[in-house]
Amino acid sequence: MATPPPPGSTQTSSQSENQRGYNALFQAKEGVQRAQEDVKTVMGGLIRAYGGSDGTAFQSLLNEWSGQVDVITRSMGEMMQTLTETGQAQSRTQGEINDFIEAARRSSISVGAENKLNP
Repeated sequence: MATPPPPGSTQTSSQSENQRGYNALFQAKEGVQRAQEDVKTVMGGLIRAYGGSDGTAFQSLLNEWSGQVDVITRSMGEMMQTLTETGQAQSRTQGEINDFIEAARRSSISVGAENKLNP
């Protein structure tokens, strides 16, 4: 049986995990985009060097590959946006919970003081 996390740490841990996921996706996306730029640079030189149908086929292959990279990086961006929105929602929820608890505490103090005045 797993040991439960300390009180109050679950929300913070979840936000931390979201941030780590976002950072990992950001770094991966940048790496993929750098690789894509490198391939495009090399592709330009190779296409000029290749002639005929094999050059055309090679260019088509690299263009297709680049299109797939665009799909992947777009998906990574969407995942990053989702993690950002999730983190913002978690922060709002945590703030609302804290406000609710504080209001309940004030209400409890108020009721306790009233009971002391009116035994």
